[in-house]
Amino acid sequence: MHRKPRAARSPAFWPGIDVDDAQALDFLQTTQPWQSAVGDGPILRGRHTATRARTFPHTIHFLHGNGFCGGVYWPFLRGFAGDYGLFCHDLEGHGASDAPVRYSGTGAIIRRVPQVIADQLGTAPLIGMGHSFGAAVTMASAANQPSRFDALILLDPIFLPMPLWLGSKLSYRLNRNPMSVAALRRRDRWPSRDAALEALRGRGIYKGWREDALASFIDHATHDDQDGSRALCCPKTLEAAIFGNPVYPWRRLARIDCPTLFLYGESSYPFFKAAAEKTRCINPRIEVQTIPGGHCFMQEDPARATAVVHDFLRRHGF
Repeated sequence: MHRKPRAARSPAFWPGIDVDDAQALDFLQTTQPWQSAVGDGPILRGRHTATRARTFPHTIHFLHGNGFCGGVYWPFLRGFAGDYGLFCHDLEGHGASDAPVRYSGTGAIIRRVPQVIADQLGTAPLIGMGHSFGAAVTMASAANQPSRFDALILLDPIFLPMPLWLGSKLSYRLNRNPMSVAALRRRDRWPSRDAALEALRGRGIYKGWREDALASFIDHATHDDQDGSRALCCPKTLEAAIFGNPVYPWRRLARIDCPTLFLYGESSYPFFKAAAEKTRCINPRIEVQTIPGGHCFMQEDPARATAVVHDFLRRHGF
């Protein structure tokens, strides 16, 4: 069953803001909703600033990690609001987007991204940015259309070395993929918003998150259900399917020719060092950096992550 999007608070139009002003702005106040039925699959939704009164030289097209959505990243993304348009693209079953009857497939997700971009943003100059699964999808989309993005920011991209990629897919077929099994077992409903916040604080993937980042997850990646409980937006079966069907990055990376930053957390998953080294070998033009923190470093220290990305973009004239 498709879920209706949550009602948004009335957005405030802003003809121009600086980064300091952006820190005080709420995601739903600063952005406006969009939706698209283009391509195969359920209706997709998200929020954006790109068509407000102010015209930006570049718009950041942002894709989230598995189980998250664009609004989860607001403490990180709001630091860009004064200099760039923002277009947060919630993948199927995430955030306000409708869920599919069954996972459309990683290839279908990748093919649909440029269709949504053409439908919603036309030929606007774009910077592709994504985290985790969203970073891998962003890279794959850019490889398919090399001229569409002027720069890429890949935050802890899930570029699995070949043995891990094969193992992930095979173990999923055998119902033994550890990430998928954990997703299916995870709690997905709580009595209230506050109960969800307390239950997740400091646990699992949320360990070390700043309080406003965790609140952003609760506000945008969970929703009030009809029975009054608070539930995850992303169905557990969909999250599990995505974990079991990772993007295969290695043939695509050679086709990336725009300025690209591969930024990963020093305490993130062990495979990232090997993935970063292989990325350098395949495409030496891609800049690899590390940053303190884990897989969700942008939720642990949003200001530091924003500053690193800003520095990269400014060095390349964006």
